[in-house]
Amino acid sequence: MTGKTLLIGNGPCARRIAEDLVARNRGILVATPEQGFDISPALAAKYTAETSMEILTETKVISCRGSAGNFSVALKHNGKTRKAAVGNIVIAEEERRIPCFSLYGLTPASTIISLSDLKPLVPEPPGNHRRFAGITSMVFLSGIVEESNPVIMEEIMAACLKLQTSEKLKTYILTRNLKVAADGLENMYRKTKTAGVVYIKFTDAQPEIVQMEDGRVRFEFVDEITGDFLRLSADLTIVDEKIAPSNYATELSRIFELDGDPNGFAQRDNVHRLTVCSNRRGILVAGPARCVQSISDQYIDAGNAVLSLLEQERPASDQGVEKARIETGKCVRCLTCYRLCPYRAILVNTRVAVAPDACERCGICVAECPRGAIGMGQQESSKPLVLPAITGAKAVKDDRLPSITAYCCSRSAARAAELAARLGYSLPPGLQVVEVPCGGSVSLGHILAALNGNADGVMVLTCHEGNCHSEFGNIYARQRVDRAKALCAAIGMESGRLVHRTLASNMGIEFAQAVAEFEKQLLEMEPGRLKTGKK
Repeated sequence: MTGKTLLIGNGPCARRIAEDLVARNRGILVATPEQGFDISPALAAKYTAETSMEILTETKVISCRGSAGNFSVALKHNGKTRKAAVGNIVIAEEERRIPCFSLYGLTPASTIISLSDLKPLVPEPPGNHRRFAGITSMVFLSGIVEESNPVIMEEIMAACLKLQTSEKLKTYILTRNLKVAADGLENMYRKTKTAGVVYIKFTDAQPEIVQMEDGRVRFEFVDEITGDFLRLSADLTIVDEKIAPSNYATELSRIFELDGDPNGFAQRDNVHRLTVCSNRRGILVAGPARCVQSISDQYIDAGNAVLSLLEQERPASDQGVEKARIETGKCVRCLTCYRLCPYRAILVNTRVAVAPDACERCGICVAECPRGAIGMGQQESSKPLVLPAITGAKAVKDDRLPSITAYCCSRSAARAAELAARLGYSLPPGLQVVEVPCGGSVSLGHILAALNGNADGVMVLTCHEGNCHSEFGNIYARQRVDRAKALCAAIGMESGRLVHRTLASNMGIEFAQAVAEFEKQLLEMEPGRLKTGKK
């Protein structure tokens, strides 16, 4: 790990990360827009004595430059701008709760409160009835109009269990789909049922909800089991909440140029991001900043974030591997690479350059550069890829058998090809599997050069959509294949000589089937007219 770690946030996840890092004598800078940051007294003394941690409250990040190991962050603190040089960044902002009063046509009142409003009223330890004087029953609303989530359901069931058993209050939960798909929730559901909590489920119809003059709420509905018309009212109605990223977390996604999800969380739903990675090396996202999480999930994320930071202390596995490079003489500063780089590894100063520590070698910039100004090792956008082949080009003695060039993503289709070979599947004798760092590195020039060389057909095999490490590399690959098909059709060549398919790394059988089907498809065509020696 190079330099300090900037930790942005407050709450259980951020505090656990801070305490774990300082316990390991790692330098840390905490920045939170809130007025305080609570830590254990023992660790607070350690921080003060060793000055390994600095806490800046009422502070926000306003800009960031640089890359992993060398970030320069501008902070707004006490009305002044302060610069901080840090090696890594962890975003662990708290979530935002949005009460669902309007979904049920209700107005907040002393008898109608949100789930968050209830938390400070539930006594700790149980047994204190003063806060619920005159209240004998409560109704909880959860996901009747819009789907809820297991975090909210866990909070509701925990509150009902405590109120039902210790406070002797009668509790009802009105819901549609019971969200118990998390560790321990099925068991908690059984405990609440045993304690006497009443669940009323609505599959199709919704209850009629009326806020009466005395502030209480009346629920009228037909019971789905008995068919009886029922009317229910309680002394206190508790409304569920939506969990959303804080506005600040969404703003941090913009500042750090992270690929967030459609709901505004700072981590996109991509299997390669799990658990706490972002699209930028050196920037982690943990806790409620990346998705809806329970407290236990936040602690797990905190541990994963610390492990990821410690892992960065080890020498990088790609040290000595050539990264993308820009030839200054050819570059016309069109900024195509800057716009497309999924890892934000392109630096724009007096000239455009690649930050080696941030480059993940996906090759998208090489394939898309309109001037051919970017190269990476042996890869250039206009020449056939000559990266290490898995199967190698096999001599095809029978010229009637087609030769196939298959460009395969190193994280998916290339591994599927290896699996197919190890499982003993018969592959076409004319198949050449070329492993590429990402499907997005295969340019239009690569496809056409293969057809103009030794290939009767070209396959571009990438990750499934949404599972690309480079996020959009598979989409770029599909678009280039479509463009190549259009060019082939324009010169009277069969577009069926080009195929784009998606595969996962464990799909060895599907790989063997795909190449066999493609070989059969090529056998039904005339030999490629662009192929050397064929007319």
